[in-house]
Amino acid sequence: MHMFFSAFKSSSKIFISLSLLLLSGCALNMKVPITDPAASNTLHQVSAAKPVALFFKDEQAAEDKTKLLGGTIPMQLVYGNKPFDAVPWIAEHTVKEMVARGLPVALATQPAAGPNVLIKRLHIENHRASGFSPFVTFTSLRAEIETPQGNRRITAYIKRGKVPVWSFDEIIEPTYNAPLALLTKELAAKLNQQLFNTAISDEQVRSLVQKINQNVGKEEGSAYLDVYQLGFGNNPLAIPELVKYTSSSNEYVRLSAISSLGILKASDQVEFLKKLFSTKSGLWQDRAMALKALGDIDTPETRAYLQEQLTQLQSRTDKEAKWTKEIIALYL
Repeated sequence: MHMFFSAFKSSSKIFISLSLLLLSGCALNMKVPITDPAASNTLHQVSAAKPVALFFKDEQAAEDKTKLLGGTIPMQLVYGNKPFDAVPWIAEHTVKEMVARGLPVALATQPAAGPNVLIKRLHIENHRASGFSPFVTFTSLRAEIETPQGNRRITAYIKRGKVPVWSFDEIIEPTYNAPLALLTKELAAKLNQQLFNTAISDEQVRSLVQKINQNVGKEEGSAYLDVYQLGFGNNPLAIPELVKYTSSSNEYVRLSAISSLGILKASDQVEFLKKLFSTKSGLWQDRAMALKALGDIDTPETRAYLQEQLTQLQSRTDKEAKWTKEIIALYL
């Protein structure tokens, strides 16, 4: 009997390993080199503002600190051939992004009396249904910024996917490096709202819209990055254009537009976003971004709506319910 259970246990391990290999395309525990992102070149209109030195403090739970990565396929993030230390990296590139936008910010090396950024949870979840489906990542951040009015929650959430064609190395840039770069830019934009509330000019908005309209029909390309820039730019003039882009056939233009409505706190679009989330025939990712946007708008109405959705999802254990509850947890 002991031999039977030993053989069964061994067979189970082999089956699990083979299943992971099929899902990953032989990428099990592969190294994922993280690269430094390029800072934006869209300057904000900044009047006289008191310089701020930001200190980033890792306040994650011990378990979260050791589990940056989760999901279907075990992988290893590395930076400079060493294990990736995410919080200092995010701190450095978030501040670089703010400086590139013309904001008077420096990176502090010690806690100060001024505003500190408290990292509460940072996580990258991957998923792959089969060896022929996209490799998908969900990159999320929950943080707080200290302000005279009390701590303010700041979040980021990016979903990306890629089907590797020739090599699994093809997924590294679009599903790991690109989302991490966007995370630092979204964090920079939300810190700006709390500390300075500066914005790009109306002319810059119009220029970005013109550029997006020229490139939006292309399946690949950087149009979605320019859509994000409309959100990061903190100018409400972009809101009507972002609403138009939410119906784009270009997946990432659509997702970045929905997300950006939240980043801009477009409270006049709450009903539109609720309708988008409640359209069950739509793609989960579109509904997920609508829920994220409602969380970012952060009014009593939107908080109550998120709580209502969480209550409805409590008994569900399917993957989409799990992912949706993880988004809600960023805000409640």
